[in-house]
Amino acid sequence: MKQLLVSLFCITGALLSAPLHALEVWHSNTVWAGQGQCAAVFSFDSDLQDVSELRLSVSGLNPAGETILSGELEIDQFGQSSADRYAEAYLEGEALCGSDLVIQVEQATALLNGKPTDLLTTDTLRVLDFKPLKIQL
Repeated sequence: MKQLLVSLFCITGALLSAPLHALEVWHSNTVWAGQGQCAAVFSFDSDLQDVSELRLSVSGLNPAGETILSGELEIDQFGQSSADRYAEAYLEGEALCGSDLVIQVEQATALLNGKPTDLLTTDTLRVLDFKPLKIQL
């Protein structure tokens, strides 16, 4: 019985110290934006938590690891209900037209349920490895 109580205490402590919700991000699309530019669409899942003032500073890295693009992804507010659980942000630039670009998140902050949060240091931001469905006709 004592061992069971110790195990339950350890599990409860681990659950309380870990983030209860993670904000997910994934690259969902890239479209031609005209004038030699492309726009990458980034989708976010709030996991039904109130997200405000979401700001991600990102860099685009070429295969050699060199920064060839920098920008900001910003969303004012989403996640207050299941109707606005998801949101999108856009990044535009010529470098986004290439298929070998890697996006590096340099900084990520938001108000989560009204609390200022550094999403990187709290391990609250997760990257979803999105795989699009194949469409056949």
